[in-house]
Amino acid sequence: MSKSILFQFNDAVTLAGEQITGCCYVRIPQDMPKVQIVLTFQTKEYSKVLEKKQIPYDESNPQMIPDKLIEKEKQVQITLDSPLKQPKYTQKKYELSGNLLFRVFRHYGTHDSFIYTQELYNGSVKAGDYKFNFIVPTQFNMPSSFYYKSVDGQKQGKCGYMITLKIDSTEEARTVMMESTDVYLNGRFKESEQFRQLEGNIVHFLCLNSGAVELSVRLKTNKFFPGDKISVDYSVDNTRSQRPVNRIEVRVIHKLIFIDNDEVERIIEDQVVVSQNWDGLLAGQSKDRIVSLLELPKDLKASLKTNTIKNQYFFQLEAIVDSFLTWLSVPVICQIPIHIQEQQMLQKVNLDGWKLVSNLNVSVNEFTNVSVQQSYIP
Repeated sequence: MSKSILFQFNDAVTLAGEQITGCCYVRIPQDMPKVQIVLTFQTKEYSKVLEKKQIPYDESNPQMIPDKLIEKEKQVQITLDSPLKQPKYTQKKYELSGNLLFRVFRHYGTHDSFIYTQELYNGSVKAGDYKFNFIVPTQFNMPSSFYYKSVDGQKQGKCGYMITLKIDSTEEARTVMMESTDVYLNGRFKESEQFRQLEGNIVHFLCLNSGAVELSVRLKTNKFFPGDKISVDYSVDNTRSQRPVNRIEVRVIHKLIFIDNDEVERIIEDQVVVSQNWDGLLAGQSKDRIVSLLELPKDLKASLKTNTIKNQYFFQLEAIVDSFLTWLSVPVICQIPIHIQEQQMLQKVNLDGWKLVSNLNVSVNEFTNVSVQQSYIP
């Protein structure tokens, strides 16, 4: 069964501070004497980390649970539920797995959810297929769209945006139709910060008086889309060293951090997402302005830095000197932060069977009503 409300956007991803433009197609099934059509734009941001710690448990004596003993003595309820027969959607404080009982700790990072509301139309409408154009303003400081969920479901974070069209019958005081869809944003980065982070230089002195290795690198840009190729311009000076540089390792490090409401940072991901080995050079040699390419994976999530989530990427270039006791020396590494941008495919709607009538006289002014509420965390 086809939907009665379809959304079509002019751009798959919008830059923060610019307008989200598009239209929605609505199929009104019957004449309505008085309706109100409202468009809302909602933001949502949160992080969640679940930790499970095993505690003693005896099936024959459930009162071994310390919190249950306190409840019995003080005649108060401090647990959210029992470890058995969990009701749906209840946030468990305990989890029973076979004969093992786990205490569940939840660490939330929340940010206020903003809801921008605009009335598009108020009046009577006849049955038919209609097209509504809309313009949704965004703020310059909005971060990129982001969503993460670990395989076990115990770590989850989101920075998301949603548009909802709702048609209410004012006479019957009920919602007749409603449909929502996700929209995607790319956050802005300061140009001064971008140019300052394009170069890296380091001089590394080898142990046992073996000389020094100098490594430098430059990137044309530090903003990339998933699947892009990084053009790396680097130089290696090994003329002051008595040891060869066996290889040049290039890699991109991904680091994801969740921040809870107590400002405690927890590292969720810290791993190499792509790496390559390039040729090294002998002692007394140098390579100047070598240009090579490193292709990024296509499944990278957008960079962002908020009060609840830090999703960061770092480009690293390292000169590897494999010889006796070199592990005692400081690594020869250049590091440059890079920014990954959100990338989506523009979806086209299927209007087969639709017969559009004249547009209603709708308003496309600024969103005048703004409300704030706490983000719901699933």
